Amino acid sequence: MTFRKYFILAVFNLSFIGGFGQTYDFVKVIAGKGIVFNSDSILLFKTSIRKTCEILKIKDISNNIDIKMVEWDGYKPETQEMTGGTEWIKEVRFKNMVIEFSSDTDRKILKLRRIRIGEDKTMKIYTDNGFEIGEINPNITAQYPIVARNDYISDNLLFYNLYSYGISFKLDKLENNDLRLVEISTHYKILDRNGL
Repeated sequence: MTFRKYFILAVFNLSFIGGFGQTYDFVKVIAGKGIVFNSDSILLFKTSIRKTCEILKIKDISNNIDIKMVEWDGYKPETQEMTGGTEWIKEVRFKNMVIEFSSDTDRKILKLRRIRIGEDKTMKIYTDNGFEIGEINPNITAQYPIVARNDYISDNLLFYNLYSYGISFKLDKLENNDLRLVEISTHYKILDRNGL
């Protein structure tokens, strides 16, 4: 075999093995804990904005600019009474990932509270127990059964907010009524297992 043929064959083999130049970021979602992005961990309540930007290889936005104050309302998990308040929020965005840092009291001390990841052709997104973005008809309740009144599944089965585990899922309905997993979030847990 001549050097030229050998070189062309080697380039073809490398292209085939490497997926014709396609590279992915791998994101493993761990319920109530955070994510593993390629080989680095981004952990809820622990990883700073600066460290998150470093891991994602994006511009550091850890300054106090672009922090929003938002009002929220909801229900107390213990009593189901209406409650509300304000909080400071800053978002780090990367591809189709939103990483939310917030604080109820101090805009200078923001903690990572939620990571929301939607479908993106340049990322392989999956949970530590096997669910993957793009999966058709995932059996979510087999892995995450309802165990507390804070866990919620919408009537149309498109939204799963499973606070006792620290994970949420969003699905889209397809034309043939199949359901397709399009978003996974990891967030804080509400550990109220006193009944439904």
